[in-house]
Amino acid sequence: MKILVIGAAGRTGRHLVEHAAGRGHTVTTLARAPHDLSRVPGAHAVVSGDATDPDTVRAALDEQDAVIAAVGTSAITRILLTAMSDAGVRRVVMPSSRSVVATRPRIVLALVWLRFRAAYADLARAEGMLETSGLDWSIVRATMLTDGPFTGRVHTDFAADATGGDWRLSRADYAMALLDTVEDNAMIRRSVGVAGARTARHVSAATQPR
Repeated sequence: MKILVIGAAGRTGRHLVEHAAGRGHTVTTLARAPHDLSRVPGAHAVVSGDATDPDTVRAALDEQDAVIAAVGTSAITRILLTAMSDAGVRRVVMPSSRSVVATRPRIVLALVWLRFRAAYADLARAEGMLETSGLDWSIVRATMLTDGPFTGRVHTDFAADATGGDWRLSRADYAMALLDTVEDNAMIRRSVGVAGARTARHVSAATQPR
């Protein structure tokens, strides 16, 4: 698959590029500072620019099969969805936060929303844009991201509140979950929550009850 990774120079994006290349995908990266990718193996092509610039995004989408964003905002989503429709690229996976839809623990969520209200409200807007876009979208909502080691294990579910797993999720494992999602057609037009795994078993989204 030919995959465009947006935000490839970031801490999650770097893992995503490596995972995708390791699975045999052809990866194009879009980043503001592409020189930061010099030590990240796996990029087939590098596009320099801002993901909120329509011309840059249109150029990066050329001949792509799918898009995975390692960073998500409503500004990026707005430009990306229009450019994807124009380019005929349908598959897109976007990141989000579990806190956007979670309802408990109430006190913790209230404090988190108090601090990050603007960011979460923007993610909610981005999710709404995706859900009404008509494209083959997936939303992957993460718990708290860390720079912990790659374990190859995550917990996934489709409920508003997490049904298990660890609230800590390494960026390397989150990148794996984003890539798992783009490869799985059963995840089209679905939102999935991802947390760190507490057990030795890799619990994939495809095996969860619907």
